Amino acid sequence: MKRWMNIGVIAIAMIILIGVTQVYATNVEVEKKASGTEVAGLEQLLHTADAVIKHADQWVIKWQVAGQGDARTQADKLAADLGLEAPVQDVQTGHIVYRSEGNVGVSESPIGLLLNVASTEQDEYYVIVQLAGGAELDRQALLASHEQVGEVMNKLGLRASWNMSVQGKLSKMSKGNGNPSTIDISNMAQAGVERKAGEQLAALEGKLSGELEMVAIERYEDGATASVSYQASELPLEIQSGAHLLNMQLAVHQVSGQDDARVTVGFPVITIEY
Repeated sequence: MKRWMNIGVIAIAMIILIGVTQVYATNVEVEKKASGTEVAGLEQLLHTADAVIKHADQWVIKWQVAGQGDARTQADKLAADLGLEAPVQDVQTGHIVYRSEGNVGVSESPIGLLLNVASTEQDEYYVIVQLAGGAELDRQALLASHEQVGEVMNKLGLRASWNMSVQGKLSKMSKGNGNPSTIDISNMAQAGVERKAGEQLAALEGKLSGELEMVAIERYEDGATASVSYQASELPLEIQSGAHLLNMQLAVHQVSGQDDARVTVGFPVITIEY
């Protein structure tokens, strides 16, 4: 009887071990699939942004998530896993914030990595991890860093969401150019600024409509700025706005006193100044 009891205990232990191993393997597989999906989504958005902005000079990706627990403890874990220095405590808008920043990628064109963990309520916090690059962006480094952030979030049980904004300039076309890619905005009177920004935006809409199916949902024009939000279901990111799901926002802003217009595209919406 004792012998059979021992065998039974061993069998139960093996079943538990196999079950735990299978659950662990399943979790790892889910994380790998999620990570691969995030990278594929980013590649799709980069391709879409290229169709709008030929020479981008600012790229920003923001991961965001709320959580429960001690903000300082979570900030320390995130910083360590992301390869950043220990966070420094600060106070912003009345909240204690733990902040750390550094660079990733090649030294000629590094990608900025910023971590902010704000203590919102007792035992509650809000995390923002930001990746930012300039004109000479190392895209492979961006993809690798994006994947790393996703893996770190999953490892710590944080169901984070992310968004991306890309910005660049639309320069005035050269005289004599028979195939202008933008509208000539030289010698523009202040009274015509609003119309010109709208025209620039319309030209970009026409160009982008050849890349994906999109429907304009919300449109805004004010002074030197024109902005439109779209539903484009083939894009990987979305946000609810009223009765609609938005996937992309496009904006053109005429810089005061300059011939250049600034164009910004955001997925699913713009989260930087434009």
